[in-house]
Amino acid sequence: MTSRIGRFEIRRELGRGAQSIVYLAWDPQLEREVAVKTLHFAPAERRQNAALLSEARSVSRLRHAGIVPVFEAGEEDGDLYLVFEYVPGESLAAQMRRRGAIPAAEAVPMMIDILTALAQAHAQGVIHRDLKPSNVLLDAGGKPRVMDFGIASRMDDPKAREGLSGTPGFMAPEYIERREVSARNDVYAAGVMLVEMLAGRRVHRESEPRKLIELARTTPVALPADGAPIDEPLAAIALRAAAFDPQARFADADEFRRALEAWLQPEDTELAEAPDGRQAALDFLIRRMKHRGDFPALSESVVAINRIASSESETIGTLSALILRDFSLTNKLLRLVNSAHYRPAGGGQISTVSRAIVVLGFDAVRNIAITVLLFEHLQNKANAALLKEEFLRACLAGLFARALATRLRLRDGEQVYICAVFHNLGRLLSQFYFPEESEDIRRLMQQQGCKEEVAAQRVLGTGFEELGVALARNWGFPDLIQASMRRIEDGPARRPVNAEERLRALAACANEYCDAVALLSPAERDRAMQRIMSRFADAVPVDARDARELMQASIDEIKDFAQIIKVSLPNTRIGRHLRHFVDGTPVAPGALTDTGLPTEALLEQIEPVQATEEGQKAADAQVVLSQGIQDISNSLVEDFKLNDVLRIILETMYRAMGFKRVLLCIRDARTNAMTGRFGLGPGVAELAKQVHFSLSAHPDNVFNVATAKGVDILITDIDDPKIAPRVPDWYRKSVPSRTFVLLPLTIKGRPVAMIYADKDRAGEIKISEQELALLRTLRNQAVLAIKQAG
Repeated sequence: MTSRIGRFEIRRELGRGAQSIVYLAWDPQLEREVAVKTLHFAPAERRQNAALLSEARSVSRLRHAGIVPVFEAGEEDGDLYLVFEYVPGESLAAQMRRRGAIPAAEAVPMMIDILTALAQAHAQGVIHRDLKPSNVLLDAGGKPRVMDFGIASRMDDPKAREGLSGTPGFMAPEYIERREVSARNDVYAAGVMLVEMLAGRRVHRESEPRKLIELARTTPVALPADGAPIDEPLAAIALRAAAFDPQARFADADEFRRALEAWLQPEDTELAEAPDGRQAALDFLIRRMKHRGDFPALSESVVAINRIASSESETIGTLSALILRDFSLTNKLLRLVNSAHYRPAGGGQISTVSRAIVVLGFDAVRNIAITVLLFEHLQNKANAALLKEEFLRACLAGLFARALATRLRLRDGEQVYICAVFHNLGRLLSQFYFPEESEDIRRLMQQQGCKEEVAAQRVLGTGFEELGVALARNWGFPDLIQASMRRIEDGPARRPVNAEERLRALAACANEYCDAVALLSPAERDRAMQRIMSRFADAVPVDARDARELMQASIDEIKDFAQIIKVSLPNTRIGRHLRHFVDGTPVAPGALTDTGLPTEALLEQIEPVQATEEGQKAADAQVVLSQGIQDISNSLVEDFKLNDVLRIILETMYRAMGFKRVLLCIRDARTNAMTGRFGLGPGVAELAKQVHFSLSAHPDNVFNVATAKGVDILITDIDDPKIAPRVPDWYRKSVPSRTFVLLPLTIKGRPVAMIYADKDRAGEIKISEQELALLRTLRNQAVLAIKQAG
């Protein structure tokens, strides 16, 4: 061991890592103990020293009690060293190894202190970039202090995007994948730290750095299966901080800190101190929902879908790409649009989201997607039966409202559907997020005979209606839909004078009617149905006989829907009520046997669309490709838009073959260059900017060979010695994928476009002869579409 570094006398080693050693040292000039960290680089990397020295000087200006300050920095024999205040005690990593899981009562205040220090740095535009337990020191009083801002950088520093700096296992996915540098990188690392503190286990068990980096790049953080149990709302906060998508995380350390502080506050105290009782109760309920791990993801998806569907500038491709990110949603949506009740409008099988939007429209696909999303997130073992009842009843109301609108020859059928589904959103989500309070509400209604809204006010501090409207507002639903969620006063409903009143009347009528069908005994049901249609005689002028007929048609639709989302309708109370409504067949309340709903005939009407998992080839890629070819054939005989057909082709390839990205490139006639335009997959917009090459230069590289000769090329490994010289420099510098496929589109021997598809690792793309033939058919359909479009 060396005896001196600079003027500092080394006393002993405190710890070491892959590229550094930390020593306890003595500063003879100021007569104090310090910690000296040496950073070792290979000779070719020593140019990093100047940049790191500059960053260290920037960080040395940070002043906070929770940050271990950098005293100075220098070089010794070509290696950089940093001098920190010496803090007697142990690192958080050492304590975690010694203790295992740390109780939440200790871990949360500790993390709040860490985040307070980070927030100070973030406020000054500095991010840590290497936050981990070994870089948190616990002083003699157990107070955490963040150290080693040595590789920190300013958020606006472009050099921070060069290379990889940090510790595998704590580096954020977007930093690994795209070198995105922001405060959310530190939030991710802090979230991983909190999970590991509470669970007493590592999130990723892999020890090899390269594999750890690959895991972080591809795998969302989850609670360790064998870790200590964690309070569910607290786990939700930690997992949100460590969310795979940076936009789903807290924006910075301060927002993360506030969420933890809210978790620490007793509920009764928070509610009592609110200045406005009802609004405070509403805010408090929504805050409790946000602490659940699924709620931010649900909200993010619904908001994004609403934004796209309501925008005049967004395209089919934008909504398709958003839905395709969720493969479970994609597969259920495609099965729904191919059910008997949608297929006649489509003119045949629909195998891609893009064509579903073309055929059914933005609103219909938006409504199907949001309905499926809502169900996917309402999974709760404790009260699953009640949730299914609430959800199916809401969907039945939507279908019935749409049927009423069609009978009345109104054009806003899809708006009516979503208005009716969300009419009781507050009740539905309360059942999921607040099951105990929901049970109290039902008990209060039974014991005191009060109405539901009154009982909800007493238990929750606000009614279901107010809660539902507030959530719809947060999720970006239009004012028209929010207004439709309001109850209609008792007594005869007046004739609507505008679209808002019409939607509100239809949604209210449909929900009251469905409540009667799904909840009441036969004798009560028939009287209630007559009373409801009489009450809405002016607002929804449909007679009782027609209403009954429309309800039966809606029940047929809900059978299909239940089968697709894998709910056994006959095993639910609502299913038994609906069966009795249709044919009067009594069903024992406790019966769990299949009573014929849905029937075999109905099941045969729903042709399964082949399912795929993200990044994986479809189980039967040929079937998915064949379905797509038929989809495109249907589109080509209609009045199609060229971009829509091209998107359907790209989506078919993407889903069938499990490519990471698929990109369409178009020849620019003015410059005679091939340029990326649009596609599917993570980072495809950035990829489109990178793909740009001249068709007249470098005739020997694989891109120019493919386009000039019109040959399809599969590059299994760009580093294969036989291939490497043919892979252009621009590709190696800007695209990380090591295997790709090129499918050129030529007309009269001249290239007009090219389809590019890739995967990350060499050898990952495997294409059989039959699959290649189908891919070529898709490519030829693209050529035909371009010719037909002129």
